Amino acid sequence: MSSNLRLGLYSRLFLNFVVLPLLFIAGVQLFILSAQTETYFAWTIPLPLTAAFMGAGYWAALAHAFVTTTQTGWERFRVALPAAFTATTLLLIATLLHLDQFHLDSPAFITRFVSWVWVIVYVVTPPIFLYLLVAKFPKTESSRANQTPFPGWVRGGFFLLAAFGLFFGLGLFFLPGSFMPLWPWKLAPLASRAVGAWLTTFGVASGTLAWINDRFSGLGTLASLLTFCILQFVVLFRYLGSVNFANPLAWGYVLFLLLGLGASGAALLRSNSVTAVR
Repeated sequence: MSSNLRLGLYSRLFLNFVVLPLLFIAGVQLFILSAQTETYFAWTIPLPLTAAFMGAGYWAALAHAFVTTTQTGWERFRVALPAAFTATTLLLIATLLHLDQFHLDSPAFITRFVSWVWVIVYVVTPPIFLYLLVAKFPKTESSRANQTPFPGWVRGGFFLLAAFGLFFGLGLFFLPGSFMPLWPWKLAPLASRAVGAWLTTFGVASGTLAWINDRFSGLGTLASLLTFCILQFVVLFRYLGSVNFANPLAWGYVLFLLLGLGASGAALLRSNSVTAVR
């Protein structure tokens, strides 16, 4: 078996039997059990809105992983590698910086178990995604002639989404003391870094789409961004009372989600229509 075939086989096994189950479970812990993180999550998140925000991120990643499992080539998986490496690396750093807040010594077995699983996952996965990023991201199976670029406004929208996600994401992660007062709901330092990690990941995913500029190789990422925006609107409606709408950034965040919804939705619809014609 060639090295490329072995890499593809091992990566698919990793995707189907590790990534998909873990993303689904994390979404249940955070999006569904948002108010019970003291028992069912690796650390206690006082504000359920923050927990649900993170859960939406995991289920958005699940949407991409699921789309990837339906594909035979690497093209759509490789587009997600920069974002996957970003998310796992930043969450590993956040974990190490705030390790004292994790339930590693909880007397409850389920709490202690999910806490250790979290730590192990984020120690193991960044090197795996880094290896795949170096091995597979520079390589493409499609030529420029076969690409289907985004409409100009959609690609421009992805650049704007990348700018917002990276600015506030990196700010909340690396400068929580300065950026937490700007954010439209209350955050503690660990929660700020977790929210920042997901916003940065969204920004990296949007920037990757704009750079590659190919609707078909970006289908999985488009599905992920669309899912993220839809679920974040669900989160906002669930926890309206926790959002400070007197803060202008609250409306900026809503516009950010609306732009993500419009750009990713339009690109997906265009991709489906072109596929039907073909």
